[in-house]
Amino acid sequence: MNIEGKLIKILRQETGISKAGKEWKKQSILLEQDTKFNSEVVITFSGDNISKLKQIQIGDNISCNVNISSREYKGKWYHNINGWTCALANSNVYEKHTGITGVDNAIKEATNDDLPF
Repeated sequence: MNIEGKLIKILRQETGISKAGKEWKKQSILLEQDTKFNSEVVITFSGDNISKLKQIQIGDNISCNVNISSREYKGKWYHNINGWTCALANSNVYEKHTGITGVDNAIKEATNDDLPF
């Protein structure tokens, strides 16, 4: 599943040791989607996937591929949104690196004078 939105906050990285004695780490981000209701979503990245957060900054429009899961504990259900990739949203990548917006690019292509007459 893909979730897109504006990066609002990068939360602190958490670390610990599991019952099995293995070290773990996770980091969450707060994303604001362009929806009318319930627009904020927290996505958690763990292990090596945390390194994918280094390429984004607060305020960027980003796209995250996630897995959504639910589990029951003592009669209540809890939900996880686990991210496994995160990058600048496609509409923003070209503009950010070239300074040319989609409209500017369309005008540039339309006025290209490589016609033979």
